[in-house]
Amino acid sequence: MKPLSLTSLALIGAALLTPATPLLAGPRFAGGDVTVQGTVSITESSRVSPNSNAGSDTIYGFTPAISYTRESNRMNLEGSLSFPVRRYDNNDSLDSDSISFNLGGEIPFGAGPKLSGNWGVNYFDGVRESFLTNQNLDSETFSVSAYADYLLQRRLSFRTRASYNDRSNDGVFGSFSSANTTTLFAAGLHARELIRGRIGMYAEYQIQERKTDFITIGDEAVDDTDDGLNFGITGQILPERLFPKLDADLSFGFTSTSVSDRVNSRPNSGNSNRLTLNGKLGYPMNAKTNVALTYNRNLEVTDDDRTVERSQVNLAVDYTPQPKLGFVASIGMSSNDYIYDVDSRNDDVFTATFSTRYSIRSNWSANLSYNYRDSSSNQAISDYDSSQITLSTTVSY
Repeated sequence: MKPLSLTSLALIGAALLTPATPLLAGPRFAGGDVTVQGTVSITESSRVSPNSNAGSDTIYGFTPAISYTRESNRMNLEGSLSFPVRRYDNNDSLDSDSISFNLGGEIPFGAGPKLSGNWGVNYFDGVRESFLTNQNLDSETFSVSAYADYLLQRRLSFRTRASYNDRSNDGVFGSFSSANTTTLFAAGLHARELIRGRIGMYAEYQIQERKTDFITIGDEAVDDTDDGLNFGITGQILPERLFPKLDADLSFGFTSTSVSDRVNSRPNSGNSNRLTLNGKLGYPMNAKTNVALTYNRNLEVTDDDRTVERSQVNLAVDYTPQPKLGFVASIGMSSNDYIYDVDSRNDDVFTATFSTRYSIRSNWSANLSYNYRDSSSNQAISDYDSSQITLSTTVSY
């Protein structure tokens, strides 16, 4: 990592020393609260792109944003609109002016209402890192999702979820252009408090279809529909007397996936039945410390329409010693197996992150974060390590 330049040090000093006058709470609109904020950041990165050929650079960021929240008995709403701006010292081609919009609603969960669930709408237009394709992409993404749970009886409910994703990508350095659409639908039953009044189980059928057009390559890849069964366990799965506060959600399933013949896929790949696993254990050790352990084994689709069987485990600790000061640390490992590629590829990735946040005033905070990534692969472009350190300050109104 190269040393901080004088320009970088000047920006850090200005960000931290800029006075912020405490303000009253943000204005109210349509029964909700509106917050306007701005974030200034500086990042020293050892690699500006997620591949072994990338070099280091200093990245300056500014993100103006507006958010809206409203809570009511019928539905909670939360939305945000931001305009992230990033400028690079040496890699001007990666400079970006992005747009990010998110809007979501939640029907409050509880013992009273029969219907509960949530929905979301998301839009992004800008440059992002694509770790599975080892490049920076100029991407435009629109997605919608919804989940509903309807109580049939006191301990039995019908659950369903659906999503739609429309994404187009252009390689910043001209690698490829693609357009992808993905639709998903799932439905099943959820038995609550089935075992000893504290463990629930659910089962659902899931179907997903995706289509990708490659503008640069000139071919079209339409994957056959992926479908499968998922089973899950929720609630207090470990002895309550030993883990009285444990929150758990474990699920597994079997997915049948296939891929059409295209340039980076093995001929006649056919159907493949794959085991999927998902688990999360959350444990509040005390009033100041929370620990979460997650494990996932799923099929993912890369931005260039390659199927990856991804297994990952992550341990995170959130520690808040006092209201103004907080720390978050996590370590994780993942294995990415490109199951249909002509040239077999497997990436083993180790990640470590640490961040701290300090509230200088009620509407002014400073953040320091460090991210480390070590990717070991049998493909040279994905065999690298990288680190980033970021200092930022945020003012809210």
